[in-house]
Amino acid sequence: MEKIRSVDNILALQSGEVAIWGANVLEMMEQIDALERLLSSEELMKAERLKDEQARRMSVVARGGLRVLLGAYTKLNPNQVTFEQQVGGKPMLKSDEISFNLAHSGDWVVWAFAASGEVGVDLEYIRSNVSYSRVARRYFQPYEQKALAEAGDALRLFFDIWAAKEALVKASGKGVFAAMDKVELPLVEGLVPDETVVGNWFLRRVEAGSMYACSLASNQPVLEQPCYDFGGLQWGD
Repeated sequence: MEKIRSVDNILALQSGEVAIWGANVLEMMEQIDALERLLSSEELMKAERLKDEQARRMSVVARGGLRVLLGAYTKLNPNQVTFEQQVGGKPMLKSDEISFNLAHSGDWVVWAFAASGEVGVDLEYIRSNVSYSRVARRYFQPYEQKALAEAGDALRLFFDIWAAKEALVKASGKGVFAAMDKVELPLVEGLVPDETVVGNWFLRRVEAGSMYACSLASNQPVLEQPCYDFGGLQWGD
């Protein structure tokens, strides 16, 4: 991931660009309090309802980081960023000038931003305590289940497929579990391709290391996909 030292150096989003930002929550401990101060009362209540401390930190970093980055792209104070929800529950800016989405899993948060159109991103920590065969029977197409059964690394393939499907569903604004089994994902030699088209959506795999699966979906061609490290960003006073 590229490093940008200051929010003042974040450039405006260009046509065809989707900027990906990532943060390891474990490396954000010194910024948790400052990020928490950026949250709305509703966001604070949501974080405080989480009994697990790691989950609470994840919520604070995800929403606080979103405010910091949207503030940089829209030239607003992070506290002044206001949201509303689409019919399917997908959050959007009230001003509708930037499209965005976020995901978190394991110790990481990722955010995706575009100047126009719709975007969806999903991140999955590849963990072995998942009954992936049972989940696949419920949400995967028969040919996807067949690919899993024949895969050399079925666990990796399961999460690659899931991340791709969820990114598509999130981009569309539909409820994940309501629409997941409707997505037909093109596979190439039994694997999720680096880039493909699903209906009117453009899908790309995002490199996230050996322990994570990550995918990005957009209703516009993605010409540039820079990846930045939020953990190295200076944004406070």
